[in-house]
Amino acid sequence: MRKKSILALFLVVLTSSGASAAELMTHDFAAGYYLETENGGPMYRLQLPEDVYRTVRRADLGDIRVFNGDGEIVPHSVRSVEADPQAVRQKENVPFFPLYDSMTAQQSELALHVTRNTAGTIVNIESAPIPDSATRPVSGYLLDLSEVHRAKRELAFFWRKTGDSSIFTVSLQQSNDLEQWNPLMNRATLADLQYAGQKVERRTVQLPDRPMKYLKLTWQESGTPLELTAVAGYSDVIASRQERRWIDLNSGIKQVAEDRTAIQYHSDYNLPAASAQLRFPDTNSIAGLVLQSRAGDEAAWVTRCEQVFYRLTLESNDLQNEPCTFHPTSDPMWRAVVREDGAGLRTGNRMPTLQLGWSPSELIFLGRGAQPFLLAFGSGRLAQEQTNDTHQMIFQTMQTESGNRITGRAILGKRVTLGGEPALAPPPPVRPWKKWLLWTVLVLGVGLLAAMARSLLGEMKKEEKNKQEKNH
Repeated sequence: MRKKSILALFLVVLTSSGASAAELMTHDFAAGYYLETENGGPMYRLQLPEDVYRTVRRADLGDIRVFNGDGEIVPHSVRSVEADPQAVRQKENVPFFPLYDSMTAQQSELALHVTRNTAGTIVNIESAPIPDSATRPVSGYLLDLSEVHRAKRELAFFWRKTGDSSIFTVSLQQSNDLEQWNPLMNRATLADLQYAGQKVERRTVQLPDRPMKYLKLTWQESGTPLELTAVAGYSDVIASRQERRWIDLNSGIKQVAEDRTAIQYHSDYNLPAASAQLRFPDTNSIAGLVLQSRAGDEAAWVTRCEQVFYRLTLESNDLQNEPCTFHPTSDPMWRAVVREDGAGLRTGNRMPTLQLGWSPSELIFLGRGAQPFLLAFGSGRLAQEQTNDTHQMIFQTMQTESGNRITGRAILGKRVTLGGEPALAPPPPVRPWKKWLLWTVLVLGVGLLAAMARSLLGEMKKEEKNKQEKNH
């Protein structure tokens, strides 16, 4: 009976060893920010600061938590606010009218010879007769935005080319009445070039949020005049030009193989990069590159973009390609594979700087419990668990318009050190107590069975001996 009690005790110990680990506390995280909330809503949103990305140990931000004033963890979700780089923009043709020297000499003369309808749309532009009017050179263009159906954030210009390359330095003014003109852009470069076997284009100009009804485009007097053939307006700024934060990855390491030259870079942070630019150390550099990234040494390289990167100086104008865009990734390892080299990358020692553009994600958390709320981040313990506590219910709620309306704003408050650097270290390996206990119970069980068998065998021999003695 005693032996059975010992076996039962070990089984109880074995069962209790499977209890859940201790709950997370604030000291399990390296640092945190107190959060100030407004409007008392059921949910709050916060743009994550760069400090979080530089501290967390998981690329999916799985080692952040939000605590309320009672020390309880409240549900939260993290969503990307990056626009889809493949999103289609709405395009609309913009009417334009040529302006001649006699029409731009005096601003009042332009207003006197413009015919508009009741909606303000320009119908015709005429200038006062001057001698030899057939030879008047075009010195500018008037753009009519009065009938644009949606606010235009960008204009694209197309012109007739007279050679392989053309470049213009232009300026823009804006007006609502064609009489009072305000500067909009003092200097912008439009270009269509053939260079080193590559084509380089710069056709777009960004507009403010609410441009005026009319724009006047002029250019420097020297050089070939700009002969426009079309002007297109786009309703939304393209993803590559959205406001982003940038980090530089220097110390590119060149690796040369028989059929490939690649320049490798490494990032120490988990920033969600969605755009990239190469900054060449020398002007008049151009290269066709394939930009790739991967999560680690054992992972495969993934192509993020393939395009021509350049830095050119032509007629005192600096030209640089638009950044390439792709879906956000937190990969730390990057490389630029040289496809066509017009920048001395295969032979030179001066490597370009890789610039990564990123946009912070948005934290959404439930305003449950007492304030103040605390955003805690950076945990070596959670980095080992490979779990993600993102609450899908909150994420799905925020995908609706009503979900966006029920959120209040959270503001970063004081930064505090919680567990500090020790919290970022991975926890010591967990000893396999459960396995050890299991083997102990099994060994004890086998020993107990052997003892019981031995005892039973002894009793059987004793009974047999007693029977023999009685028979004699």
